Amino acid sequence: MKRPAIPVLRQLLPNGIVLLISPNPKIPLVHINIVLRCGTAENPEKRAGLASMMARMLDEGTARYTHDEIARIIENLGGSLITFSNRELSGVSVSVLSKDLRQGIVLAHAVTTDPVFPDDRLQLEKEKVLNQIRSAADNPQFVASNEFNRLIYDYHPVGEPIQGETESVAAINCEELANFHRRNFAPGNTVVAVAGDVDVEQCSAWLSEEFSQWRNDGYRQPTVPKLKRRREKVLKEISMPKEQINVYLGHLGIERKDPDFYALQLMDTILGGGPGFTSRIPAKLRDQQGLAYTTYCDITSSAGLYPGRFAAFISTSPQNRERALNGLIGEIKALVEDGITEKELADSQSYLTGNFVFDFQSNGHVARFLLSAELFGLGFDYLDRYPALIRAITRTDVEQVARKHLDPDNSTTVIAGPV
Repeated sequence: MKRPAIPVLRQLLPNGIVLLISPNPKIPLVHINIVLRCGTAENPEKRAGLASMMARMLDEGTARYTHDEIARIIENLGGSLITFSNRELSGVSVSVLSKDLRQGIVLAHAVTTDPVFPDDRLQLEKEKVLNQIRSAADNPQFVASNEFNRLIYDYHPVGEPIQGETESVAAINCEELANFHRRNFAPGNTVVAVAGDVDVEQCSAWLSEEFSQWRNDGYRQPTVPKLKRRREKVLKEISMPKEQINVYLGHLGIERKDPDFYALQLMDTILGGGPGFTSRIPAKLRDQQGLAYTTYCDITSSAGLYPGRFAAFISTSPQNRERALNGLIGEIKALVEDGITEKELADSQSYLTGNFVFDFQSNGHVARFLLSAELFGLGFDYLDRYPALIRAITRTDVEQVARKHLDPDNSTTVIAGPV
């Protein structure tokens, strides 16, 4: 059964902003997503957490609205406003009733383009983040994951903790936030996706009215880092007084646009990213050997504008350390050296195509899909094409990409816990 196509208007404003509008009249709600290509990767050296803090501060006051006014407007509209920043993207998400679309666009524009970063609000946000960092420092999985990222990204800012670290966050000031915004928030770096109960022409006119006058002469297009996979074995142990050890093992991964992405998705499903009964690592290490409640392995889920990570994870008791490590490495090597079966291929193809479901009733899901299609060049007919892309992959394809992209002999291993 062919899924219904998602209607999309794509419009390029003269100042470089890409508008994506998808009407869905079933529910009287509208979701507005404004995304910019900047994030942790654009943090200056030793300024971990700057992009994240800048995003947190976008709705803490603008040239037109105070923090209290923004909160009051959203409350009166019965909507929501969320700001965000991750490894490579930052932005604003606004949800309102369709009758309030005009006001939602005005507010989203103000928060995105004209924040003022008041110092009193910054101190409050810093304290919240510092408390979160202190709390996370007691979580061995979080600690191991952060150190694993630092090592595989060779201490480049793209591998830093998104929230930052205690010292770097404590030192952030309002001038730094304003400078980061000026360097990275600009029309030519922006995609606006709107999904919901809208009149497409009216929505386009309102978006153009608000965003077409935006200029930023201070914008500096970021330089994409040259990230290389380590060609050596690395082991880092972090002693923490816990009952279990948490292990990350792997290396630098792939970008989302890598032509091997779909074959690697199938490899992930077979090796460690699918359900336990079809995925080797969970089936053998968790279900058969009882080494862990949680274990997985994948390379595609973190792929984006920058290379993600190939990561195998297991949490186990200290006495099972060597069995767990040997089990992870052994399963990765077995797939690389011995390949897969036709049944594994067929099962993983059925799993991926059977679970490829988008909720068209959710405007947020549609808006996020539109953004992914734009950022990664997927095409707006991607939902129709995806099952065929997966079914066209052969057993030989999966085995070739496994040999090409997995390097268990030169893996980075981080262990946090009672080591």
